[in-house]
Amino acid sequence: MTTTGTDQDRDARLREMLADELDAAWLYDTLAGQARNPQEADILRDLAESERRHARHWAERLGDLSLVEGPLRPGWRTRGLAMLARVAGVGAVLPRLRAAELDEIRRYQAEPESGGLAAEELEHRETLGALAADGRRGEGDHGFASADTATTFRAALFGLNDGIVSNLSLIAGVAGAAIDSDAVLIAGIAGWLAGAFSMAAGEYISVRSQRELFEHQIARERLELELAPEEERGELLAIYRRKGVSSEIAGQLVDEMMADPEVALDTLAREELGLDPDDLGSPWRAAGGSFLAFSLGAIVPVIPFLAGSGYWALAAAIIAGVATLGVTGMLTSLLTGRHPLYAGGRMILIGLAATAVTFAIGSALPIDL
Repeated sequence: MTTTGTDQDRDARLREMLADELDAAWLYDTLAGQARNPQEADILRDLAESERRHARHWAERLGDLSLVEGPLRPGWRTRGLAMLARVAGVGAVLPRLRAAELDEIRRYQAEPESGGLAAEELEHRETLGALAADGRRGEGDHGFASADTATTFRAALFGLNDGIVSNLSLIAGVAGAAIDSDAVLIAGIAGWLAGAFSMAAGEYISVRSQRELFEHQIARERLELELAPEEERGELLAIYRRKGVSSEIAGQLVDEMMADPEVALDTLAREELGLDPDDLGSPWRAAGGSFLAFSLGAIVPVIPFLAGSGYWALAAAIIAGVATLGVTGMLTSLLTGRHPLYAGGRMILIGLAATAVTFAIGSALPIDL
């Protein structure tokens, strides 16, 4: 159980939980407006209303119902999740919301004044799980239920980080050797273009090779289905028996699937190979996302040197790079679950360390340009 502490500690604790509930209500309402279908929108609105009831629970414990009145002002993390949903779809944020509900369950189980809220939060988590499963089965889903979208988004996010760190370090290294030379600008532009094309090419080859491997596995499964249908039927039966389906029901399911070879192939690909035949990844999308993201990051430290040169330009490049790294790090916390300040601060420290090392090495080189 949570220790009682002082009244001040109690009020601070309850106010924090109230703010979290209001944030959740705002987010569920926002997601309802971006829902994939009317049914999902209704479910999300119901969740929002439930979170508002939870907020009123805490406001009543605090003796101040005005705390749940007026316009909501969600925190930056909540707004970040809403932005992520707009970019990548509602399915992109469902895993994070389920993780947040799990944290709420644990906190309410340890809170003497929570009443039955822990059980309700558990129901919320189950509801979100069902929504995620529906999204993976649904047609036209554009959230992270799509492996292609997930791959592209993550590649873009980390490509942005790579672009900032690598090009800022390159510029700092050349600046250390020749701070007033045009070589700094040339190096920055060259680093931007070389890095962007290299990232795009590498991402294209990686995703293309992976896709070809998956296509080969599916083609082999198709051939086996044509040449040895009884063997494949036995594999399907074994799959469903391992899932706990009775022999009679499993036999009926498999017979229906085998009546349509395309359905049987789709099921074998998903259940035996763990692949979604409709979502094998787009190499062009991955390459384009990497190129654009790296370019956006790499151009940031170049801009000051387009306007001038010298130490002021280097200082401006470092400040711009640090600010962009901080924002990028905070965005990664939406995926990793780390505290945003920790994620942003860590990225800034790594970027500054790389910049300092390359500047020191450049300064130590006996070069005069």
